[in-house]
This record gives sequence, structure tokens and C-alpha cells, in this order.
Amino acid sequence: MSNKSIWEDIKIKVKKKDMESELNTDILIIGCGITGLTTAYFLKDIEKKVILIDKGKVGSGITSKTTAKISYLQENIYTKLTNNFNIFTAKNYLDSQLDAIELIKNIIDRNKIECDFKKVDSILFTNEKINIDKINKEKDLLEQWNIHTNDIINDNIVKGFSVSNTYTFHPLKYLNGLVKIINKNMDIYENVIATNISKEKDEYKIETNNGIIYAKTVVVACHYPFFIIPTMIPLKTYIQREYVNANKVANRYNYTLINVDNNLISIRYYRDYIIFGSNKHKLTSKIDYKENYDNSRKDFKNLFNIESLYTWMNQDIMSNDNLPFIGEIKDNLYISTAYNAWGMTNSTIGAKLIVDLISNNENKYKELFNPNRINSNLVIDSIINSFHYMKVYPVSLFKKNNPTYVEIKGIKYGIFTDSFGKQHKVSLICPHMKCNLVFNREENTWDCPCHGSRFDIDGNIILGPSVKDIK
Repeated sequence: MSNKSIWEDIKIKVKKKDMESELNTDILIIGCGITGLTTAYFLKDIEKKVILIDKGKVGSGITSKTTAKISYLQENIYTKLTNNFNIFTAKNYLDSQLDAIELIKNIIDRNKIECDFKKVDSILFTNEKINIDKINKEKDLLEQWNIHTNDIINDNIVKGFSVSNTYTFHPLKYLNGLVKIINKNMDIYENVIATNISKEKDEYKIETNNGIIYAKTVVVACHYPFFIIPTMIPLKTYIQREYVNANKVANRYNYTLINVDNNLISIRYYRDYIIFGSNKHKLTSKIDYKENYDNSRKDFKNLFNIESLYTWMNQDIMSNDNLPFIGEIKDNLYISTAYNAWGMTNSTIGAKLIVDLISNNENKYKELFNPNRINSNLVIDSIINSFHYMKVYPVSLFKKNNPTYVEIKGIKYGIFTDSFGKQHKVSLICPHMKCNLVFNREENTWDCPCHGSRFDIDGNIILGPSVKDIK
């Protein structure tokens, strides 16, 4: 059984290039997942120098953990947006997702990218009578906007419907296709961590672990922005973690499926495999991550009567008002984040929006995704989230035989002993915003329950927003 995702057998081939101690460029893209590479793709014909950097290997971040559904049927998002904003905002978001699907199709067709791109139906359902109204409201909204739906009649489903013209693909094969295109005239530097960004006259100075990059325009396309100010993303979002299991099955179906119930059920098929997502939770709750992994495996076996061959987890940035943050946050500084678990479409429409803004082109989604927006839902939920972040998780809650915990001069340390008897000691404070770290017994990592940073047993950074190792 593997903790890697089903996609990670694919290795993306990047033209090897070592970063110089100082670089100058017109446009710097930070992050080489689907957002960064799609942004670069839309910039491929621009007469400016474009450089991309990634803290690790290209495509090794959150994109490699996705279930890779390309769908506009996203739980009951349109009902939520109608309630949070109005029906016009909800319809505008639907249009953005439909446009994103067309952009992905065009990129694949035009460049003949072989990525197992497949047209499927998408099903939304509930198994709880209390949630029937959620299904009916979402169905009514879509039909009002001329989206054809079909009722699902099935003994295993209390209420559900399907829509057509949605898709699935292999995300890393898709990224590999993008890299082949953009690497012809753009430099990509791997294992380069951006640690700080500042403005100097008419350009930005980006400090990295390998040197300095000067850029007139910067696109922050990493999963979680590594800076707090501006935009205050930590206060306007929370992290949701889900667990994904996969194995080969005899029967395969041409649909994806997701529910609206608290207990997540997400299904798609890839060749001989069924891919099953479950056990979603806020990162600040259910912090015994080993137990969450085990529960997801049990659910998989109970539903499909087979053991998991692959089990992995994914982290999504969820905005408090259910819309992504995409656009310009300061002059010539752009971000694209908080996709609310629908990264394939939102990364694509986000990349197109940012490139339109850089090129001074009109884009009808500029205000919809405005990263500097303020509204009541953002403010109220930001206050609630702050209480979650302020929790102090007593060390006694996590006392196991391994790791053990000590306090020296008021500082708490965790000590993990590996299978060879070697001890690995780290401080329990996350460098990002000083939250207490929790030990992940499934993967032997130190995880931040506030904003999702992850560190190995020696405190080396695995996943941001932290840009520093722990001591």
C-alpha cells in the first residue's frame, strides 16, 4: 500500500537548469503546479522574458494529489453563492467554470496532449433525507440557467441528479504536456524557494534559497501564498483535508460522483481504478491524522469490499465566502489561490484572468474573484476561524510512546525515534504564524493544524505556506 497518489508514477521532464545567484526577468511565476504552468502557457506568445520557479519538483505539490475532476457540478456551490451574494454572482461563477472547461479542452486539442482526457457525466447526490432540499435547490438553479439535468433513480441514493459535458484526466500527464510547450522559450528552476518579496523602485526583489530574482511582474501561483500581508489570506480562508483511496475494480462507470452530506463521498474512475475521496475535515479539527487515514481505508473497504492499494491525503484552501482569490493585490503583483477543492477549473480560469490583467485585456471575472474583496461572510468567518487558530493543543493530548515531548526553558520539543533508534528533535512551533505542530503518525511528519505547513522528522519544510524549516 502506497501513500503516494495514483498519479505520481509519472515524472515530469524539465529542461535542467541551475539558477544563477542573481536573475532579472520581466515576469516571474512562483509555483509550477497547474496554476503556474497554465499561466505560463497563456504567456507563451508574449514578447517578454518569463521565468518559473518551484520549491520542489514541477508538479509534485497539490496538483499531484487531486482527484482531477473537471466539472462545474461542485456540491451545492451555486446555492451557497446565491445565499452569500446573489443569484447573479452564482451565475457568473457557473460561467467561469464552463469557460475553464472549454479552455482546458482547447489546450488539449490544439497541442494534442495525451492525458487520458475523458468526457463523463457528473452526479450530485445525498443519502440523508434532511439534505434533499439542498439537491432540489441546486438542480433548480442549474435548470434555470439552461443546464440539462437527469434525475438519478437508485436504491443506494436518497436523491440525486446528473449533468453532462464534464471531464476527467490524468493531471500530471497534462502538466507534462504544458511543460513541453513552455520549456522551449521559458526557463524553469526547480528546488528554488521564494522566502521574501519586496518592492524596489519599479520592480520586485524576490529573495530565494538560491539567490535573488528581480522581476517587473510577479505571479504567486503556489498553493498557499508565502506572505501574510497584503490580502491576509490566513484570516479569509481555512484548510480542508480529505483522504483518497484507490484500487483496481472489475466494474467501471463513465461518471464522477459527489455528495452534499457532511461525510464526503467522492468517486471517479481512471482506467481500471476507482478513486474514492472521503473523511474531509477542517485541519483544526480531527487532528489525529493517523486515525483519519485509517477511517478512510475502512470506508473504502466497506463500500467496495477491497483493500486500498493507494491512500493519500490532499489539502484544499477554502475561502470563507466560497469564491477563489484571483487577481492583482498590488501593482504588478498577482495571486491565484483558495479554489475550494475545485482546482482544475479554477486554476485554469485564474491563469487566464491573470494573463488578461497583465496584458491589459478585459476579463469579466475580474471583480468576481477580486483578491482584495471584503464582505460580511469573510469578516464573520474570519473571526470564527481566529478562535480555532488560537487553540493551544496540550502536548498531553498527543503523548504516545513515539514521539515523546519535552519542555526546555519554556520551549516545547517533539522527539521522534526512527526504526534505527536515532532521535530527531524539533521545536513544536510553526515558523509561519507560530501555531503548535501536530505529529502525523501516518507519514511521520510534523503538520501545522492552522495553515497546513508540513515538515519532515528533522524539521525540513515539505509544504508551505511556511518558507522556513523548524529548529
